[in-house]
Amino acid sequence: MEVYECTHKGEITLGHKSISCAVLSNGKRIITQTALFDAFDRPRKGEKRLDGLPSIIGAKNLIPFVDDELREKSESIHYYLPSGKVASGYDAELIPLICELYLKAADENALLESQERIVLQSSVLIRSLAKLGITALIDEATGYQYERENDALQKILRAYISEDLLKWQARFPRTYYKELYRIYGWDFDPISMKHPQYLGKFTNEYVYNHLPQGVLEELRIKNPKNTSGNRSKKHHQFLTGEIGIPHLEKHIMKLITVMELSDDINQFKTNFNRVFKGVEQLKLDIDR
Repeated sequence: MEVYECTHKGEITLGHKSISCAVLSNGKRIITQTALFDAFDRPRKGEKRLDGLPSIIGAKNLIPFVDDELREKSESIHYYLPSGKVASGYDAELIPLICELYLKAADENALLESQERIVLQSSVLIRSLAKLGITALIDEATGYQYERENDALQKILRAYISEDLLKWQARFPRTYYKELYRIYGWDFDPISMKHPQYLGKFTNEYVYNHLPQGVLEELRIKNPKNTSGNRSKKHHQFLTGEIGIPHLEKHIMKLITVMELSDDINQFKTNFNRVFKGVEQLKLDIDR
């Protein structure tokens, strides 16, 4: 299961409803799962869910009107929130497709009495969407249209402006954990934010220990363990944006490359010593 980053968030107005939406790192425009039901003014509980479809179109009498495109758009899309938690949503194009389904079912007198109010809401939504496509609405609501136009400029700004002024991002990319799990032979779950306790020891040994001497000790002082044996913050939160963070990130990228070239943890240790200890030994030889 692939999980994407949420790069832009916003709300659009359809009829009299305010709908939460977002743009993901792959350019996909989505609505939240709750927003889908909000759009049609109905609770998430309702008809029994059939064939893995959202309950709003999962009723038995609606199945004959569900085509391949609607099934594809009905698949849940998972994405990371800025907090690092995983949320689920749907392709935004699902809304007009559901509208078409209900209107078609109404034309063929295939609806239940309880579903007739959704037909009325579908008519309202279709009229709203006729003014401007769902993609354009979301781009405008989230501000994505401007970043799309200025993408080249944004890349330059990210290279020079302090990370503190940009959106939150993890200092340790998911690739770091994915490769670490692989070389240890562990199963990696991209949704879970829980990691084995040993990962802290690994990170200290292969990351923070290779920052300048004394940095890790100072980080431990500034970020002490609490009574439960845990630290209230991440070590990297105490590094400076001018020197500490760039050094850390450069080291992590190099470390990931060593992981990718290793089949298991033993080969990783050999490769790590060859790359990093070799550099340190070279420095010693030059000093002599």
